[in-house]
Amino acid sequence: MAKETKTASWEEIEPKYRQRIKRLHTLNNVAFWVTLALAVFNVGMLIFRGNSTWEEIAFRGGQYLAVLLVLKLPSVLRMRFKVEVPALLSIVIVLFCFCALVLGDGLDFYGKFPWWDSVLHGFSGVLLSMIALWLIHVIMAGNDKAIYFNKYFLALFLVMFSLGMGACWEIIEYTYDSISGTNTQQFMASTTGSLFTAEDIPLCGHAALRDTMTDLILDLVGSLLVAIFGLFYHDKAIEKYDILIKMMKIDNEE
Repeated sequence: MAKETKTASWEEIEPKYRQRIKRLHTLNNVAFWVTLALAVFNVGMLIFRGNSTWEEIAFRGGQYLAVLLVLKLPSVLRMRFKVEVPALLSIVIVLFCFCALVLGDGLDFYGKFPWWDSVLHGFSGVLLSMIALWLIHVIMAGNDKAIYFNKYFLALFLVMFSLGMGACWEIIEYTYDSISGTNTQQFMASTTGSLFTAEDIPLCGHAALRDTMTDLILDLVGSLLVAIFGLFYHDKAIEKYDILIKMMKIDNEE
């Protein structure tokens, strides 16, 4: 005789979930102070090194500032606009921004490790899918449960949202490179870093499209993985819908 699996009640889940939220908030605070310390150290080193340009100092410092703002964004949304951001989602966003801006640009991981950009873009498809689910909840408000029942719509929306946001990001990178003279789209053959010098050689022809197209393909792959997982896990998630809503309310309380 098959053994029946018992679904845990909210009374059993709540204490453990509250402890989890506290750990996530602690991680958020640690990330803030680590980012601030790295910003002071890295920008200070650039200033006192003597051979750094003000453009390089401003670029590196701007990446740290962006991460610090992202760290405070969930609190602003919660207090000023009464928008609930799940603690796990906010931490994942923070970690992604830390890897992309602090490690990638601030500490030049893009230049030191050519594969760093591809890894982040692969994960960005997953992250954008998580944001898409959150946006559905925020936009639909009290009616979101009905739309969650259509798992095929959800899967399609996740993929389209991720691709759309990925394309918008490429437009932002192109615009930023055109204005600031940076290499965020990695159109240089001799470096994958976001900053380049007059000695660096640009890519030509079809090769110049490689970074943009690779990024979009990785966004697609990441979102497809989430969409496929969602198709299989959807029915279980609907069963736990009420518990998930209570979890989000706790996120807003902490």
